[in-house]
Amino acid sequence: MTESNGTELHRNLRDLMDRNAVSITAVARGIGLSTATISQWLNHKYRGDVKKVEDAVRKFLTLQKERQARQETALCEPGFIKTSVASKVFEVASICHVDNDIGVICGDSGLGKTTAVKRFATEHAGVILLEADLGYTARVLFLELHKVLGLDGVGSLHTLFDEAVSKLRGSGRLIIVDEAEHLPYRALEMLRRLYDRAGVGVVLVGMQRLLGNLRGLKGDFAQLYSRVGVKAVLVSLRPSDVEEIVHASLPGSNGIWKQFHEATEGNARVLNKLIKRSAHIAEINGTEITADVIKAAKQTLIG
Repeated sequence: MTESNGTELHRNLRDLMDRNAVSITAVARGIGLSTATISQWLNHKYRGDVKKVEDAVRKFLTLQKERQARQETALCEPGFIKTSVASKVFEVASICHVDNDIGVICGDSGLGKTTAVKRFATEHAGVILLEADLGYTARVLFLELHKVLGLDGVGSLHTLFDEAVSKLRGSGRLIIVDEAEHLPYRALEMLRRLYDRAGVGVVLVGMQRLLGNLRGLKGDFAQLYSRVGVKAVLVSLRPSDVEEIVHASLPGSNGIWKQFHEATEGNARVLNKLIKRSAHIAEINGTEITADVIKAAKQTLIG
């Protein structure tokens, strides 16, 4: 590669970093090389395999250009749409927040539960949103709660629990735990005790098996399950929800939302992916989004 080409490649990468406020660390991570390597290369001080770096940078820039082009297509980002699912999530969360109650929201994957609880948390003061994960223990849960409450996270689980109670008592706050089906019984039971002692609202959100986890195999967790004051079992998006989402994403698409609804069976996550994939296929082929395009796009999705 000539010096002039190398300089142009440097300039293109710096331009991308400046326009998008991207750090060298982020670029290095995207390219798959060390931050030191990219920094030295940008400053013409790299003494290793320069061609390897430049090939990697070129591929990285090409990918970013393709992504930028995709963002500039006719597909609009609809933002948050308060679907029937989201409305039910808001309803349960609001009841638990106002009444300091325990609520359970469960439903299949892809209905928009996480999106809805995140939105509720941003729109309402005093909401603590925790996202459970595989391997979460009671201690991990209360360490995460400590972080949000600004506590030091030091001491035994008993100490963590007592300090959280002291911080939350009388606060009127609401704790939402997403993907709560991952929590072991001890963590769920300690949330119940936190509810009892601190008087705060608690909402547990997760898959259908969450209800079974709260009951116990033989209904032996009655002390926990009996505290649940309100629950909602979510179902698929309504046709009107799909219509609103499609129209917001694809202005002027008219009745094509019906094909999207049929293809996704009201699953919000699949719908979002299918809209984007259909728009991309239509763009590549220079055509409008039709039933055939939607069918072709669906074949590229799993499930």
